[in-house]
Amino acid sequence: MTKPHSRDYWILSGFLFSLFICYAFVYAMYAIWLSQAAALSGRQIGILFSVNAAAAISIQPLLGFIQDRIKAGQHLLWLNVATLMATAPFMVFVYKPLLMSNFAVGAAVGAVFIAMVFLAIAGAVETYIERISRFNELEFGQVRTWGSLGWAAASFFTGILININPDLNFWFASGFALVPLCILLFVRIPVSEKAVAAFERTDKVRFSDVLQVLRIRDFRYLAVFTFGVSGIYVIYDQQFPVFFASMYSSVELGNEMYGYLNSAQIFLEAGFFFVAPFIVSRIGTKNGLLLAGAIMLTRILGSALVESTVLISVIKLLHAIELPVLMVSVFKYLNLHFDARLSSTLYLIGFAFVTQSTTILFAPLAGHFYDEIGFANTYLGMAVFAGLFLLLSAKTLLPDDRGLAKRE
Repeated sequence: MTKPHSRDYWILSGFLFSLFICYAFVYAMYAIWLSQAAALSGRQIGILFSVNAAAAISIQPLLGFIQDRIKAGQHLLWLNVATLMATAPFMVFVYKPLLMSNFAVGAAVGAVFIAMVFLAIAGAVETYIERISRFNELEFGQVRTWGSLGWAAASFFTGILININPDLNFWFASGFALVPLCILLFVRIPVSEKAVAAFERTDKVRFSDVLQVLRIRDFRYLAVFTFGVSGIYVIYDQQFPVFFASMYSSVELGNEMYGYLNSAQIFLEAGFFFVAPFIVSRIGTKNGLLLAGAIMLTRILGSALVESTVLISVIKLLHAIELPVLMVSVFKYLNLHFDARLSSTLYLIGFAFVTQSTTILFAPLAGHFYDEIGFANTYLGMAVFAGLFLLLSAKTLLPDDRGLAKRE
């Protein structure tokens, strides 16, 4: 790696590191905060995840389309940092009081804000960083490692902070948002001349281009994998912190232990982001997606079958392998088989958009079953559903040689 590239690497990595610290303070304990601070049931929490996803799904395609149109522009980065700075005032003085006094209004108002803080915009920010990394001849997986390290660093303290004061994590998120703000103001995210030239050589993305891709059968097969495997896994993971904390003698101990475990998992995840590109290059993008799906299925099924906190902790740590392999595989799969000009739009529609759709459909149902039949039985049903879709995807996802043949 040359010296100019080294500087670009550290700036991009530093920005993601600080941004993901803020994300973790906002979201790592979100489900636990809803359960304990706002005193919501599993069904109500499921409804909130569904409504939040509905807001995100409304915004994500527009964000992807805007980013593809503005090319090297960094407007969405500024918007994300601004909303992060407003997190604590909103969550403490607006969102929680509304949820406790008028649940429907609180859910609707909060959904729009949460989508712009994390759910919808985070994907657009990551696709922008991925594109800049690629044009600057950097490996995105290695840059994204620092995002995981940022999340891990914050997660170590989230369980402690929520036990001190349920709202304290949000104040840390707002305060620490000054760091990515300073990077944007004074250091600036690097856009090399080569990157600018590559953006300018790219034809303007038209809405008709997006519609044409949506008509492609093979793109829809990727959406099927996302819906039935990755989407169900996201639903499983949403209230997993509540499940994990409930396994301990006190919720305070459970909160603290989950914070430590989440931090350890993400530190391991950061290491796997370094090696994931080599793994995916070795086994191929299709096999990378299937490997990630198999790990997801193992986590869901394992959570249904084991009762030991030690074994549940080991199962949680498997996420450190799954996420890096999944993200690297998705981006490489899209760039290999589809129009690279549409990378942001394709990711946000084919992956993030479909994941949110699954949440809208099934999160309230999952929350209902958590209350009625318990976490373990609900996880067992999820595992059967995801397993069937994983077998289907093994038949329908494109092998790498199809993409290489198309390029030749």
